Amino acid sequence: MDLFVINRHVGDESSSVNAPQIEFEEEKLNQTLKRIEKNRQIRKKQKDKDQKIKDAIERTRKARKLKRELNQKKGSVVPVPANDIEEFLDEKIVSDSHELPNELLKHEGSNIGEPVSPSKKTRKRKVDERDIKGFTILGVDNFAKKTKVKRVLPRWLTNPTVISVNLQKLESKVSDMTILDQKLRDLLQSNGVLNFFPVQREVIPWLIESNQHSDVIFPRDICVSAPTGSGKTLAFVLPVIQSLKKYHVKKIRALVILPTQDLARQVFAAFKTYSEGTKIDVCLLTGQTSFEVEQSQLIYKNEAFGYLTKVDILVCTAGRLVDHLKQTQGLDLKSLEFLIIDEADRVLDTVQNDWLYHLEKHIFPEGSFKVLNQFNLQKRRPPQKLLFSATLSQDPEKLQQLSLFQPKLFTSIVETSEESSSVPSNTDIASDKFIGKYTTPNELTERYIEASADLKPLVLYKFIKQEKLKKTLVFTHSVESAHRLTILLKAMFKNKLNVQEISSHLQTKHRVELINQFSEGKLDMLISTDSLARGIDLPGVQCVISYSAPKYLKSYIHRAGRTARAGEKGLAVTFLHSSQLPKFKSLLKQAKKYNVEEIKISDEDLEPLGERYKESLEKLKEAVGKEETVDLKKVKSAKSLKLKLKKRQNRLKQGKGSNINST
Repeated sequence: MDLFVINRHVGDESSSVNAPQIEFEEEKLNQTLKRIEKNRQIRKKQKDKDQKIKDAIERTRKARKLKRELNQKKGSVVPVPANDIEEFLDEKIVSDSHELPNELLKHEGSNIGEPVSPSKKTRKRKVDERDIKGFTILGVDNFAKKTKVKRVLPRWLTNPTVISVNLQKLESKVSDMTILDQKLRDLLQSNGVLNFFPVQREVIPWLIESNQHSDVIFPRDICVSAPTGSGKTLAFVLPVIQSLKKYHVKKIRALVILPTQDLARQVFAAFKTYSEGTKIDVCLLTGQTSFEVEQSQLIYKNEAFGYLTKVDILVCTAGRLVDHLKQTQGLDLKSLEFLIIDEADRVLDTVQNDWLYHLEKHIFPEGSFKVLNQFNLQKRRPPQKLLFSATLSQDPEKLQQLSLFQPKLFTSIVETSEESSSVPSNTDIASDKFIGKYTTPNELTERYIEASADLKPLVLYKFIKQEKLKKTLVFTHSVESAHRLTILLKAMFKNKLNVQEISSHLQTKHRVELINQFSEGKLDMLISTDSLARGIDLPGVQCVISYSAPKYLKSYIHRAGRTARAGEKGLAVTFLHSSQLPKFKSLLKQAKKYNVEEIKISDEDLEPLGERYKESLEKLKEAVGKEETVDLKKVKSAKSLKLKLKKRQNRLKQGKGSNINST
């Protein structure tokens, strides 16, 4: 019956009965509240303790940083112990006591920075950190300055023969270089060359001496990095001619590879001039004439002896050379003694039909000559490679492709008294041990003009008129830009200056005529793309203007190299808008150029020319519109001609088919 007992409220009597139970519950609640308060006090103390440790760590870090800075200012570097505090935290060595560890107290004292005797665990961590030196440890606040990676160059690049670029004081007379053949010296003097440039003075005797004993020891390959207009062409033309004069049997013994047709013609002319009076024959392969004509100039077939060579020296572009290597039967390069690559960095960048692979295959048909061993020594010697450029490449991969044999570097360095004063004091000039990668003549003056895109043609016109410039070369980034700028300047100058454009789209004969007219002074201004920026010798260029800002330092160096040649003074001016200025200055910084000043042309000077500028722009629009109409008509006529040809072919096919069916 206990299951059915119901507790009812019976008044004061029942309350007195339940009183002990209520007191017990209140006591339990008080105990729980006390435990909560005790835990809260413990957590508070632990939090205060952790904050105290963090403050000590921060003070220690600041003290160490201050001491390192003081030591660095004094010029002495004192080794600083590892972050012991952080090690204690990582290894959870800090005790639960309210006092800080002794190690922390030691850091708080006056002897901050003294080595702390680490525990076994911290000593083990130090050993581990030494073992993994160079790797980043995650979770450790170590902001030590990263060491700068220093490049390692081959010894021949870091120990060159340094050539002066001072072309004002030419102390080496042609008559004094007795190692050079007398007939060649007479030819030089008859052509007005009385003194050798520094590059020629160093390279010519070295090449002649290296080839005097070529039957006994292989001659070393050379790389020559010198400013544009410093006489690099004669530096290889004269030694090659003198070395080949002893041969009587016709073989291709010297191969000269160049990046452009214009430069190839120039080098060909130099070989023809100084081979006069000898039996040396020179051939030019650039695609200016038909392929069959070039083949007939190069070789002929004899009934008794087969294919025979007609020339001793072959001057060519890389692409045309590959065409002949593939298609010209009887072309023999096994007797090659000199492989000359002018503007070497540009030729190596131009992988036209993989010319280097095909050339090596023809020079060594039995196998590559990349390793010097006893088997290769029994063969004939490899050709001596001569590399010339104003911007020589340091890319190991590109240099490895050429398989240079004990290379020797001739390079130049600018000798100016202003160089040390113009360079910022915090710049380390000696950090780049490769001297003279980008060098320009002392006679070159470099400036820049800041102009907005819409006013740039007007600023160009004002600058040319203000400086009274003639024989000026203007570079743009495209054929279309050169064409439109030519039309605009012709309209603005109104026949007061003879302005013409030149690009690779023109026929070879027309391009040669323009270059000759400009060299003779019949043209005042020649507007060109970068096709004319490499190696071309245009005597007497007064100013070079980069109307379109160069994207690369090499482009700037070669553009500026069209002036200030052979010791003459010249001016190089670059047009920029404000967003291009930082990049341009960073390019110049790579070449150690810090003194390029700005030419300022104010808006007040341009205001009187506003009406003429508007009229010229209208004429430009009319001219471009007419050209587009003519081009559209040509396209339509070409399409109609194709349709007529297709219809005619279809009729012929149908006629043949009907005849077949009828038969």
